[in-house]
Amino acid sequence: METTPEHWVLIRGLIRSRFHWGEFPRQLEHAVQQHNPGARLLTPELAGNGERWQETTPRGIRAMMEDIRQQVLPATKGKAVTIAAISMGAMIASEWARCYPGEVKALHLINTSFSNYSLPWQRMKLPAFLSLVGHLISRRGMEKAILHWTSNRRDSPELAPVWQQYSDTHPLSLRNLLVQIASASRYRGPRKPPVRPVWCYVSMEDRLVSPACTRKIANAWQVPLERHNSTGHDLPLDDPDWLINKIIANWQASS
Repeated sequence: METTPEHWVLIRGLIRSRFHWGEFPRQLEHAVQQHNPGARLLTPELAGNGERWQETTPRGIRAMMEDIRQQVLPATKGKAVTIAAISMGAMIASEWARCYPGEVKALHLINTSFSNYSLPWQRMKLPAFLSLVGHLISRRGMEKAILHWTSNRRDSPELAPVWQQYSDTHPLSLRNLLVQIASASRYRGPRKPPVRPVWCYVSMEDRLVSPACTRKIANAWQVPLERHNSTGHDLPLDDPDWLINKIIANWQASS
């Protein structure tokens, strides 16, 4: 029996671009295509980030969701998508499923948080916040600082010059930075899963966001929680193979 080609969507987090996925989209798409040969993976870019750095980031997670959604709809023709998203991207994904449940087939939420489930100092740990704010405003060593707080890989500092060069040529405006921080900090997620199935993935050694934040969402929604014991906040960067294997296994088990 021929399978219907599926669409998968990846959504990045706060002040991050699809550039920062690295090889993860290609690797995940390849893994999905082993089971669904016609599958296509989309990596929309939020206005104000990356290739869209000259644009204005919409205010609020719902408005950001609409910005992302409008990039995806022409490709999917309204067919439901599976979304894998990290951090603020997972907030956008959750809002998409809440507002348009018929357009979302499944959610894979990675290291995220909602203001109605977690306290501010859990959603961004104070040492990380103080360090990152200073670097983000001055722009000096910004990407090195981001990698320090989001990745536990020993070789992650080697990425800093490459990421910094990209940041220098795709500069984030202070206005867009503040809008994204404010929008993420205020976001109140759904009280129950907006669609099913949903899986949550958490890094137990996340030094940016408390692992309790994702755990609280999984507990409130009564959905599975996959734990990685050593990775940092940027789980797709730190251990892409583990994450892809978990996502594929969960997807296949639900099919």
